[in-house]
Amino acid sequence: MRVAYLITAFHQYGHLKRLIDALSDESHSAFFVHMDKKSKMPTSILAKEGVYFIDRINVWWGGWSHQQAILNLMIEASKHHFDYYAIISGSDYPIRPLSFLYKKLEEGGEYINITKGFRTDKPELRIKYYYYDCFDRRNDRSLKTRFFLELERVQRQLLYKRHYPFSQIYHGTTWCTLSHECVSYVLSFLENHPDYISFYKTSWCPEESLIHTIIGNSPFATLCKGNLTYSDWSDGAPAIINQEHVALLEAKFEFESQYGITTPFFARKFEDSSRNVVELIEKQLRTE
Repeated sequence: MRVAYLITAFHQYGHLKRLIDALSDESHSAFFVHMDKKSKMPTSILAKEGVYFIDRINVWWGGWSHQQAILNLMIEASKHHFDYYAIISGSDYPIRPLSFLYKKLEEGGEYINITKGFRTDKPELRIKYYYYDCFDRRNDRSLKTRFFLELERVQRQLLYKRHYPFSQIYHGTTWCTLSHECVSYVLSFLENHPDYISFYKTSWCPEESLIHTIIGNSPFATLCKGNLTYSDWSDGAPAIINQEHVALLEAKFEFESQYGITTPFFARKFEDSSRNVVELIEKQLRTE
């Protein structure tokens, strides 16, 4: 089983190195990393064998740029024909031995959270209106941010609904693990349907809909299973993994969510300061 890990990162370089070290498995793995162009390069892993940094772009939270970075990773990694491609963030970490992942992937299928239509946390307004991808949405003190947010607000009043290039929308979470056949299908589809890219370039959080919509309307839809990433959203945002999470993951392998039952291999998220928690994971969760 050959697995390519497609990593989008922009900080927490110490943890990024721990993540790559934990997943490294000689000829069975390789790492394709996109580092936000606004960030420094992580010198600690620049020369590490099996790690490949792709050309960088500026990534803006919530915009098309993150989806573009993921597509660029998929394009580059698929040239080397791996069995599976795990799309993860630099803040993830494995919570089981590598053998757990290989056994899971040998079952086949596409490990992606996917659901049809819209939900409260993924409403239609994400694609119904026009969004810009050139500013930091979370910096409300910035004049540039305030200008573009106001521009979007005005456009929402003038433009009620855009023409969708698809008949049925699907949503899900960004992080997933897809087979070579599925990744090839997605990339080929986008090459032959540039209208999809044109549309999603001006949507909100396209990485939670573009690939899902393509897969959901394809023969791969019946092969979809829950993704392989655990995260705790009980407070409305992904919590930093702590000792209580480790105890939960030690006692429980399966988790039920709105996407179904999943058996996670990764967890997110972690920070450079998470060394003690990572050591606990290695001792209690990742031993064979």
